[in-house]
Amino acid sequence: MENELLGIGRLSALSGLPVSALRFYDTAGVLPPVVVDPSSGYRYYLPSQVRPARVVAHLRRVGLPLDDIRAVLAAPHEAPSILAAHVGRLEAGLADARREISAVHHLLETTETPMHRCTLPAADLVRALHEVRHAVSDDPAEPRLNGVYLDSEDGLLRVVATDRYRLSTTTVPTDGDPGLHLLLPTEAVDALTEGRHTGTLDVVIDRGTITLTGAGGTVRAEVSDVDFPAYRSLLEVGQQPVPVDAAALRAALDAGGTETQTRERDGVTFDVSRLGLGADGVHVGPSDDPEVLVVGVNRDFLLQALGSSGQLTLAIDDPISPLAIRDPARQDALSILMPVRLDQPA
Repeated sequence: MENELLGIGRLSALSGLPVSALRFYDTAGVLPPVVVDPSSGYRYYLPSQVRPARVVAHLRRVGLPLDDIRAVLAAPHEAPSILAAHVGRLEAGLADARREISAVHHLLETTETPMHRCTLPAADLVRALHEVRHAVSDDPAEPRLNGVYLDSEDGLLRVVATDRYRLSTTTVPTDGDPGLHLLLPTEAVDALTEGRHTGTLDVVIDRGTITLTGAGGTVRAEVSDVDFPAYRSLLEVGQQPVPVDAAALRAALDAGGTETQTRERDGVTFDVSRLGLGADGVHVGPSDDPEVLVVGVNRDFLLQALGSSGQLTLAIDDPISPLAIRDPARQDALSILMPVRLDQPA
């Protein structure tokens, strides 16, 4: 049998995986050798491990996460869905990179902001602003968060708000690219949501001012020259959704116990609820079930994110990852809550 074994150097040459990578994948339990010499620690592999090693080499080159590599080797029939999801993430990352590079070109080449015009559906924009308004920051020390970010995509306008502890986003359908990448100040957001706007809104950006005119009147505000935080990587969080009845969850939050915590940054106190996410759904409170993932969340933030929705999904990848709240009927709408650290048992 030993004559059939391949040393680690030979497997490296046959598979394209560096020796250091083979050692790493052994330690990680992805590609363990069949024999390890007890005296020298030298690793030996079966010839049949050449093909899996080549698979790992290819997946390593495209940056597939370690857990996904392990899953592909353990269950090849699941590989298509795993790889398709990764390609989707890569394509989204490339689109993000193009947007960032476009912004760099714009900053380098433009000394003045040219006048810009576009038209948006009034009801859709007002609806979107309503949906994300709760996540707008009122902290004067964070001017780049004091409003709602309007971010153009192909055929869509993404509407985003965040106060660093949560994020809410949805989209507005458009006929083309409205060419907007700006923070709509809070006062303009409130003026639009409190007005009666129908039909379309004529939007003009000129000399640092945005003017939105429609049947319900005109809203005008100064546009701050700020960089909104990079948010697009958060759009993919929470890939294992758990269905939940929003009304039942609201009732459970109202009835369930809470813990009080204080934010070190600003001294604000808030109530924390524990959520348990498991195969049987979502429940409020601690859990002794090791299969249930328990996470702490700001109770008021969660209630605001739930809104008046009916059926939703909640998803979290691990206890320190953001909690993602989605409406299955509207995949463009997403709320994200940063978890609250739970140091002490409830």
